[in-house]
Amino acid sequence: MKAPTQAVAGTHCPITVEFVLLSHFSLLSFTAAADALTTANLVSGQPLFAFRTIALTEHSVVSDLGIHLTADSLISQSELPPNEASTNIVLICGGYRCDLQEDPQLSNWLRLRDQQGTQLGGLWNGILAVSAAGLMTGYGCALHPDNHTLASMRHPHMTVRPDTLVVDRTRWSAAGPSSAFELMLMLIGRHDSAETVHAIRQILKADTMVSADSRPRSWKQEQAELPANLQSALRLMRNNLDEPVSKLALAQHINLSTRAMERLFQRHLNTSPARFYRQLRLQRAHELLSQGDASVGEVSDVCGFVSAAHFSRSFQKRYGVSPSDVLRSTSSLLDMS
Repeated sequence: MKAPTQAVAGTHCPITVEFVLLSHFSLLSFTAAADALTTANLVSGQPLFAFRTIALTEHSVVSDLGIHLTADSLISQSELPPNEASTNIVLICGGYRCDLQEDPQLSNWLRLRDQQGTQLGGLWNGILAVSAAGLMTGYGCALHPDNHTLASMRHPHMTVRPDTLVVDRTRWSAAGPSSAFELMLMLIGRHDSAETVHAIRQILKADTMVSADSRPRSWKQEQAELPANLQSALRLMRNNLDEPVSKLALAQHINLSTRAMERLFQRHLNTSPARFYRQLRLQRAHELLSQGDASVGEVSDVCGFVSAAHFSRSFQKRYGVSPSDVLRSTSSLLDMS
């Protein structure tokens, strides 16, 4: 299951993603992520990314669909990637029926990989294995909704976010197949270009896209079709992140009273307009900080906060880390690439 990695003159070592397959792993989550990496190589014409599969005890691993996949190696046989590799990420592939009890051998292996500077993550509920190894303290993650309650009980040191994918410094996580694909597009975008990401989306999501510049729907939108006036309010919010629109102006825009608008948001999004607006601005702030091109003060201004101090408090409350921490981590990662 290795991705093609023939050498191309003048190129850097490919970025390696290692998928650890747990018994009953989500086959769709794994293939969505692997397909994005392989397509990146095809689009660019260069071996930008490589992946390999790792199993715990036996090479043959059964997926959630009952299909067996033969892993490239076992944990006990897995050697650390060469030092000259650009970046290496380990993703634990979980699934609906995966055993979520700690595996001591896997925990020891993950701690070793962490000591070597490997970035870690999980698909579906695979991030719980990283947390069981004691490597998620102070980090946020995305997790399949079915596992949120269990995670809050067993892993209180880890912040489970409502987002479908989360990149928190050196930790990568996605809650399911669609978000696993988007997680890899984020990785590809960081290390190659927006053009490559766009081309991959055109190829692999052609049957789900309304137009060439369509974006994936959010997890809230996927649950139900939103009323037209609510969609109009959300568009106005997204188009005015730098200078937030007042609650009154937002209500007037969709021809409702402020009370009626608040009921509309609560009914369909289970939150208030103000809270949803703040979440959009903080998500945009996290994206900008993860790109490493702007200072905390600049991001605060672009995302419409009254002061950098207010922004930092809101960001810390939402993500469990400060904006400066994310910026420092991003800068160090970009220096390595």
